[in-house]
Amino acid sequence: MVIPILSLFLIFLQLPFGPLPQGKLEQEPSPVKGWRLITYFAVPSTRYAKTGGIIKAESLGTRSSLFKDIGNIEKNYPILSRKWKVSNVVRSAIETRKDRHDAAAKVMVVFERETSFNFLGGEPAGLRIEYIWANRLPKGHIFDHPGEKDCKIFILESGEGKVGQWVSEMRNLHKDFVEAFNTSPPGVIAIGIQTDTDQSNEMVTTYYSEPALKKK
Repeated sequence: MVIPILSLFLIFLQLPFGPLPQGKLEQEPSPVKGWRLITYFAVPSTRYAKTGGIIKAESLGTRSSLFKDIGNIEKNYPILSRKWKVSNVVRSAIETRKDRHDAAAKVMVVFERETSFNFLGGEPAGLRIEYIWANRLPKGHIFDHPGEKDCKIFILESGEGKVGQWVSEMRNLHKDFVEAFNTSPPGVIAIGIQTDTDQSNEMVTTYYSEPALKKK
């Protein structure tokens, strides 16, 4: 007896490997209100916590990011202001190498781009500038990210001379964008922070004030 094709199709739909029921994909809850936690496949997550206006990051062979989406009112504000403090630098980091690209402190700014696609639960897509506290590279050095396209890295602090101290930083994003990409700056869509030691397996604790965008 031949089973009609329609009957076979109906049986297939009931098998475990058939279509999954419709539903909303769950995203890992963020430990910091107002920020999205981004984790990376097969990599333990850096621990983040917030007290007052300060975000604490603890990393031991870990990596994850926090991103905050920027609204229309602030997206064209040119001045980024914040401060940070690190317990130590990542001593074996070589920031220009993909396999050694760790940093005790990193602040990321993502600019909008006409052709971009955001994966659900992933990092915001766009042109990016990353400001980092480096191991040995000199302050003021600018270079291409070794593992990502359309991403420029600015060294703002380097070495252990200011370890354990709060260091305030202020950047003109429009000026930095022109220097990095040699074109007029679009609006900012997100700001992120990351403390990353998954390549080195070292330990670091970093404190960030919440980055703020200002007119001047």
